[in-house]
Amino acid sequence: MIGLDTNVIVRYLTKDDETQWRAANLIITSGEGCFITNVVLCELVWVLRGKPYKFERVDILKTIEAMIGSPTFEFENRSAVYQALLQAKVGSADFSDYLIGSVANLAGCSETVTFDRKLKNENRFRCL
Repeated sequence: MIGLDTNVIVRYLTKDDETQWRAANLIITSGEGCFITNVVLCELVWVLRGKPYKFERVDILKTIEAMIGSPTFEFENRSAVYQALLQAKVGSADFSDYLIGSVANLAGCSETVTFDRKLKNENRFRCL
């Protein structure tokens, strides 16, 4: 298995640099599993939403969903990523916030406390 950094996934998805895209494509399509950490997923969302890409939220969530469904990619915690994805599809907070809550929940936490008002009425979150 090969660990992927955020920039490799960005090049693969955006094809904004042909040379780097080819290198990323060779790794990702090599048949060897590609490991993605939670931090990389959060960075990926942040990069794709920002300049110069400005991907729409729904497109980013569809991309993560496709990655979860692909046998190519392994995740630090597939269950937490999937839970966060489901919450992000219906909620107003950021994917990363839902991932934080999902990881905490799977670790046995009864709730995740936050100051983020977007999580005010979300299950397993408590706004301070």
